[in-house]
Amino acid sequence: MANILIDLGHPGDVHIFRGAAQRWMAQGHKVLFTALDREMIVRLLDVYKLPYRVTYKRRKGKLALAFELILRTLATLRIARQFKTDLFVGIGSPTIGFPAWLMRKPYIALTDTEHAREQHALFKPFATLVATPDVFTYDMGPKQVRYPAYHELMYLHPEDFTPDPAVLEPLGLTPDDRFFVVRFVAWEATHDVGQHGFSLDEKRALLRELASHGRVLLSVEGRVDHEFQPLVQSFAPEDVHHLLAFATLYVGEGATMASEAAVLGTPAVYVNTLTMGYVLEEEQYGLLHICRDGSAALEKVRELLALPDLKPQWTAKRDRLLATKINPTPWLVELGNRLLHNPRGPAYE
Repeated sequence: MANILIDLGHPGDVHIFRGAAQRWMAQGHKVLFTALDREMIVRLLDVYKLPYRVTYKRRKGKLALAFELILRTLATLRIARQFKTDLFVGIGSPTIGFPAWLMRKPYIALTDTEHAREQHALFKPFATLVATPDVFTYDMGPKQVRYPAYHELMYLHPEDFTPDPAVLEPLGLTPDDRFFVVRFVAWEATHDVGQHGFSLDEKRALLRELASHGRVLLSVEGRVDHEFQPLVQSFAPEDVHHLLAFATLYVGEGATMASEAAVLGTPAVYVNTLTMGYVLEEEQYGLLHICRDGSAALEKVRELLALPDLKPQWTAKRDRLLATKINPTPWLVELGNRLLHNPRGPAYE
């Protein structure tokens, strides 16, 4: 049996890899997560009772990212050596890729974000394989392997996820209620430079419109404008996908949550000037609508809310999408097992 190290740099990574970790452990492998201590990563690991070691606690400042890159990489290397790692897995990052390369062990790097070119350049030299959705529009070279699914289906495929209506009860909601999940992002990521979503006035107009049709559950990354504070809803981070599944509509600037809504059969309005291959495909299936600004988004929201039987229509669209997709978690597990069996040879045909 092997020792598999899975690196986490974002709360969403916990969801992406927990199913694979549980399957590997059921097969008799040992699994350890290395976790950047930021936002809800550690909380989610505790909730799901997954083994982990913290590599670094995120700090603020001009040189914070440079220090993080160095210190987190060194911590990951130290932990990986102590764990006697046989296989490295994670979203593409040099903080796991460099330790894998130094230890001469295979590394599976996942990515679904075409515009993260700087990040690609930093991790690709160290990766054994780069796994991407089949709709990924960028050629990553001979290391690339494609699979017919999205990151979000790693944890929201119907074989592994069933929405729980009990999650709605603490919020005073039922599956029959009209409610909307809205997400505003902080626009602080490197790939957000020069991009935009809602203006302040467009946020106001959107929230007024939605509030006239039902309950608004607002999630905000970073600082919250004082006037929006009454709409900000606190809920356990592990519950968000259940809320999305029962929501009437999702509107937001974050691509991941928009895609999560889409694969759950909830109409999604994605407001951002950045697009990715998986978002474009979900739009082709009619599950998601891409808007370049808040004005266009408000028009689309009004159009969607005027449709009869909105959720049943989206359930049928979701079924058509899922008929073309695999459950990617067993695929990833098998890919890792092939690399463990033959680290230097062809691992995937």
